[in-house]
Amino acid sequence: MAVAATSIFYMFVWAFEPRDRPITSKLWLASKDVPFSGSVLEGEIWRLVTWPVAMGPSIWTVLLVVIFFMLGSQLEAVMGRIRFTAFLGTLTIVPALVVTVLEFTGLEGGANGLRFLEIGVLVAFAAHIPRALFWPGIPAWAIAAIIFGIETLQFIDLRDDYSLTLLFVEGGLALLLIRSMGLAEEVTWMPKVPLPRILADPYRQRAPRRARPARRRNHLSSVPPPPSVADQVAQAEIDALLDKVAEQGMDSLTRAERKALEEHSKRLRKRRGD
Repeated sequence: MAVAATSIFYMFVWAFEPRDRPITSKLWLASKDVPFSGSVLEGEIWRLVTWPVAMGPSIWTVLLVVIFFMLGSQLEAVMGRIRFTAFLGTLTIVPALVVTVLEFTGLEGGANGLRFLEIGVLVAFAAHIPRALFWPGIPAWAIAAIIFGIETLQFIDLRDDYSLTLLFVEGGLALLLIRSMGLAEEVTWMPKVPLPRILADPYRQRAPRRARPARRRNHLSSVPPPPSVADQVAQAEIDALLDKVAEQGMDSLTRAERKALEEHSKRLRKRRGD
């Protein structure tokens, strides 16, 4: 994934940049009271997106990236690339916006690195497949609970309200998103909320449209008028003459009968032609 690759690349940037961190200090998330840094409230809005990739090189950083890649790849396979990218973007921007707004209440501190985003991905993975086993046979939900609990205790010990707030927003948002995306059906206590189309479940059945009643067309079939008495008599005469021809031949007809047969035949052909 691009996030993991960028984090690995940034370890080299961290190692070779000057000690005063002129690049990193422009990327991490911090309140405006933190010295030698900037803040989103000071107009540096790019920090809402760049703060997770700024990490220093260490074995723990590599392990963090590997775990993030493994869990993220499985979620991406379920969500699809576009939805997973939107999922990560939401987990990156929304918590950063929350702590930025809370600066007006006196919240101070800073955060950087993939640590918080990885916890969000871990919580989402555990909600999606809670019984997936990690080494040595510990289910995913227990791993997520243990790591989240340790992080919480650590930030409480450090009196780091900024990171503690970011942690809880990250975990809660991950649960809400994965539940609302239709991928955490066992987390029944978490409500589902409407999501933007890019995040919503593409297989969710839409309410069927009410079929409009078909307009009935009155097709008036033309009913031919009943034949007149004269026509009935004429038809009877023709039938009698035809029977005579069939039994005795044309030579059996008199001149008057032949003439009558011809006249009746012409009259009927004319009416059919009309």
